[in-house]
Amino acid sequence: MTPSTTSTTQTGEYGGYASDNGNTTRGSGPTEAEQQTRVLVNMLFARFKAIYTHKFASAYSNPDEVKLAKREWAIALKGFQEPLLAYAVERTKEEHSWPPTIADFLKLISTAYKAYGLADPRSAYLEACSCRTDPLQYKWSHPAVFFAGSQAGWYKLKSEEERVSWPLFEQSYLKIVDRVIAGERLIIPKVIMIEDKQTLSVKDLASKIANDLSVDEEKIAPLLYYTQKTYGSGVRIRYREISQKKLLEMGYKDKLPK
Repeated sequence: MTPSTTSTTQTGEYGGYASDNGNTTRGSGPTEAEQQTRVLVNMLFARFKAIYTHKFASAYSNPDEVKLAKREWAIALKGFQEPLLAYAVERTKEEHSWPPTIADFLKLISTAYKAYGLADPRSAYLEACSCRTDPLQYKWSHPAVFFAGSQAGWYKLKSEEERVSWPLFEQSYLKIVDRVIAGERLIIPKVIMIEDKQTLSVKDLASKIANDLSVDEEKIAPLLYYTQKTYGSGVRIRYREISQKKLLEMGYKDKLPK
């Protein structure tokens, strides 16, 4: 959303608070995240005012009402970033002839997640909690769910109460959503399957090949020397290729083990 100066009413003051002895102590002011939310809400209301003109004025007839409304909107929209809000504003113009309620706007934000191929935070959380096996093997609706679950901790998602695990996941997920919206492509690491590298039974293999070719086992055993070399090494690969060629010339068409 483009910053605007058409709405100057703030979302509320972070003033003093009463201490135990009745004196008023000055607070430290809003956090950076709170300040960012206030800025976005001000921008949002500026957009609503420009879009709905007299209807907006009718819905919010005086500055006190606007201030109270902005405070509630700030609470509801905490954690949401500008791209999602901007998308929801565009949908608002299409679907609402009057300024939307908070509930209406949150529904539109959910459609914004879908526009980016993402699940909404709550659905993503439930999906992460449903993973009872290896997360790397699980079929995720989007990699963002996997990475948020990894940051929150799979053990915590499975063992902690929701009041503990949900905030951890939501915080991680919203940050990852920002990265996706910014254009980052998330790729879940692939599981590298380790092949069985146990030493082959050269005697059994030599016996089998000798029997298939109807030759003495002593002729075959030297051709299996490659199996004693390091698995995957260049030397082993070259020796295997040589042995495979010689066995093919002898009439053995099966593939030698790597």
